[in-house]
Amino acid sequence: MAIKNRSFFPYVDFFSTDKFRLIGECAGKKLLLIGRAKVYGDPIVAVCQTDEPSKEELSACDLYELMKFSHKTVNLTEAI
Repeated sequence: MAIKNRSFFPYVDFFSTDKFRLIGECAGKKLLLIGRAKVYGDPIVAVCQTDEPSKEELSACDLYELMKFSHKTVNLTEAI
């Protein structure tokens, strides 16, 4: 799994691919926890467009920004 916009997040400690964790869904798609901001530990997530996230290029997004600005429902099923 490659994170295609990693360069936009220099303040994030991204997890290794095997540490990505399913934490819920957004608009019926899988929501993965893929890292944390270095200073405050804010969760950084990616929405999987397919059922095979290991074969997909993911786009990182701050979870709180996603929840604030998305017009899609974000459901968290796991603790972050």
